[in-house]
Amino acid sequence: MNFFSNENFARQLDREDSFCDFREKFSLPLGRDGKPVIYFAGNSLGLMPKSARQIVDHELDNWANLAVDAHHATGTPWYSYHEALREPTARLIGAKPFEVICMNSLTVNLHLMMATFYRPSKSRFKVLMEEPAFPSDTYAIKTQLIHHGLHPKDALV
Repeated sequence: MNFFSNENFARQLDREDSFCDFREKFSLPLGRDGKPVIYFAGNSLGLMPKSARQIVDHELDNWANLAVDAHHATGTPWYSYHEALREPTARLIGAKPFEVICMNSLTVNLHLMMATFYRPSKSRFKVLMEEPAFPSDTYAIKTQLIHHGLHPKDALV
């Protein structure tokens, strides 16, 4: 295939893409001009799938009607959601199912990781982080440093 650097060729590729209708599954915010935005902030909070509200409402109904029993008594029990998500997540990322687990948010996982593995010593105590990090991630790291009697100004790089 020959590639061309013009808008017509780009639009042709878009039309031929097997995922060309996929964007219709998401709610696209409107920009100041009233047109759907082009959204490149998916690393933090992606676009909302149009099906999300119905799915969340279903789980809220389970909570309202079953209370604590919703952990075990629904079509997809909350207690074992991580098991139901293992196979499709493995396919999505090209991993084997036993290599995958769906857990908490990044911030919670940072707390869990630091609480489990961070063992500072007098000579090895600094934590290297990207800048700017997501604010709650920074709070998680600072909290762990303070928990170990360290000052974030000295220990966070």
